[in-house]
Parts: sequence; structure tokens; C-alpha cells
Amino acid sequence: MSEYVTVEVEYTDDPTVADLFINQVLTEEGEEVYNSPEEGEVGSPVAQMLFTAVDGIERLVITEDCLTITRAEDYTWEMIIDEVRDALRDWYL
Repeated sequence: MSEYVTVEVEYTDDPTVADLFINQVLTEEGEEVYNSPEEGEVGSPVAQMLFTAVDGIERLVITEDCLTITRAEDYTWEMIIDEVRDALRDWYL
């Protein structure tokens, strides 16, 4: 495992959707799709952690090294990305 967690952000054409590429394995189960925070609360441990730790996530898709996040419109990407980065660092380190 790497000594640190990196998050590279790629914004999409939709201003409420971004891809966050992580240098850690997020899942080995294939693509996980959570269409609401309620679905995430009973999802994988990573999904549960993110929906609990980060306000403003409306939808989450998890692949091996990528989080595709749909944010609530009243939250900025800066707020969400910083919280995701901190939550993942705590999770993996």
C-alpha cells in the first residue's frame, strides 16, 4: 500500500459530476452504483464511509480506482473534494 493517498480530479461536461481517481484500490467487486445516500448507507464499507463523512454527495459510482460523484447543487466541489480526500486518508492510513 502506498504511504499516501492521492486524488486526481477530472470534471465532466455536467457541472454536478466529477471523476476522482485515487491511487488506492477502492473495490475489488466491480462497479458499485449508489443512486442515493440511503443506498450508500447499506453499501460497501467505502460507500458507507463516504456518505457518512462527506456532505453533499447525491450519487456515487465506485470502481477499482475511481469515484464518480454527483454533488448536490448547494455544495461546491472544493468542499466535497477536500472532505473526500480527508476521509480517504483516514480510511487508508
